[in-house]
Amino acid sequence: KPITFHVKKGVCIEISGGEEAKLARKWLDSLNDPGMYHEAHLCYGFNPGARPSGICVEDERIWGVTEWGFGHQGIQFKAGGVSAISHLDGICLNSSVWQDGEQVLSEGQVVHPELVELARKLGK
Repeated sequence: KPITFHVKKGVCIEISGGEEAKLARKWLDSLNDPGMYHEAHLCYGFNPGARPSGICVEDERIWGVTEWGFGHQGIQFKAGGVSAISHLDGICLNSSVWQDGEQVLSEGQVVHPELVELARKLGK
């Protein structure tokens, strides 16, 4: 079942979904570290040739995938980094994403007007 991480201003404020969402929330809560709810990164997969492999560095590049990281992030990545006890990465196939109220992806397809032409040129 899908898990939805509701993120506002870089912080996960809610985790919804089925049993998997309950397990994710339980694990994060068990760490007793508010830093684990901070978004460390969001990566978009835009490689039309990437295929599912089970290897994170390949899978995070699949067209229409998003890869979300929460928790610890070193200071070299953003102003001061994020201090947390651990780090969680999740790869999401066929993602739907809104940023600042504008939809960027719908079930893995580019829908933002500024990116549609790029997607067409790449064969998507």
